Amino acid sequence: MSDRESRKKQTTERRQEQILNAAREVFSKKGYTAATIPEIATRAGIAVGTIYLYYPSKRDLFIELLKKIGRTVEMQNTIGQMPVAGFPTVFKNILQNKLAIARSTNMSSFLSLLGDIEREPELKAQLVRQLFQPAISQMEDSYRSRVAAGEFRQLDPAVAVRAMPAMIIGLTVLGKLEGDESPLHRLPEDELADRIIDILLNGLLSRERKDEK
Repeated sequence: MSDRESRKKQTTERRQEQILNAAREVFSKKGYTAATIPEIATRAGIAVGTIYLYYPSKRDLFIELLKKIGRTVEMQNTIGQMPVAGFPTVFKNILQNKLAIARSTNMSSFLSLLGDIEREPELKAQLVRQLFQPAISQMEDSYRSRVAAGEFRQLDPAVAVRAMPAMIIGLTVLGKLEGDESPLHRLPEDELADRIIDILLNGLLSRERKDEK
């Protein structure tokens, strides 16, 4: 890559970061439906047309922001390439990262956008198509390969791979409802991750009860 191309790439990345940071603030404050591209442009200190150079619509900008927050593609690639022997350790690192994101003020604010998403069928369809389905499909493939390797139990992959994100989302909502007194907030992220992994990988039954089965 030439110096000119490198500078152009860096400029593009900085401008996209600038736009996404502004979009995060506006969407968090006003919701998806009420937020406008002109407001985001004003927040970013750029012209409206500049945003459209990178993101064709408000919907595209919103979905790109969700991808950035969740780093979903990177997480799924990590899971798919993870060596069997190193699964618990790498899984914990991923889980801690997701818990940190989920505990942040911005992620809590984005939970309130679920109602907007439900009221916007086109947004919901694009979100599922571009963000949810590719991630889940890759996780299901990874799960099946680990079943074949004898590491995981033979369960329905569609249910099994949704357990982790469902637990994180559920814990985030519950912690938000309970407030500062929630025991979820008192646990360090590494300890909370350990407990979640223990439940996901080992279940709730004691070893003695499992042996009875």
